[in-house]
Amino acid sequence: MKKFADTVRRLLSIALNLFIVWAEPIALPMSWDWGKEQMFIFYTEDSNILSACICAMVAVSQLVCIFTGRELPRWLHTLKYIATCCLTMTFLTVVFVLGPMYEDGNGWYIMLCTSSMLYHHLLNPLAAIFSFVLLERTPRLPRSTVKWALLPTVLYGGIILWLNIQRVVDGPYPFMKVYDQSVQASVLWCIAILLMNYFYAWLLWKLNGGKKEKA
Repeated sequence: MKKFADTVRRLLSIALNLFIVWAEPIALPMSWDWGKEQMFIFYTEDSNILSACICAMVAVSQLVCIFTGRELPRWLHTLKYIATCCLTMTFLTVVFVLGPMYEDGNGWYIMLCTSSMLYHHLLNPLAAIFSFVLLERTPRLPRSTVKWALLPTVLYGGIILWLNIQRVVDGPYPFMKVYDQSVQASVLWCIAILLMNYFYAWLLWKLNGGKKEKA
């Protein structure tokens, strides 16, 4: 019975991971048509491309696990955790920050249900969260893994902020337009984003059944 349940769990994990892989060839051309190479300055597109690559590896590994009875390698489970944190950051930033910025009140609908954003802002993040939290619970990740989930956001933020300061790009997000706000506002936004990222990462680690290091 346990073997059957494990097989079903892994098959569902494969299905959700392959959904993300399948969605990218649909969503990316939409993003390209909208902004051409400019799409690569968006955290959304970068995090979804990264996640699709990792999800492809997870799907293949889960298939291998069905025949071997093993669990995902810890390094791959860690990568899936990091990718899920990135997509969660994308989803919740839209819900709590970007969506409410639309003055006509249609921000949530536009950013969650139209064009490539349907996949990149809503469906892919939900598929990643459900698969990671419910179906990919082993091996348990130590608490020290949480800090690594911030690395993509720190790298992206550092590069984009520098490009904004150099006037190479403008934005692409309102809170990154350093010349449209005070230095204090920019610093506070950076702190707020990192704190949100850490909280989401800790929550996902907790929901996944993460283990605390032994004293």
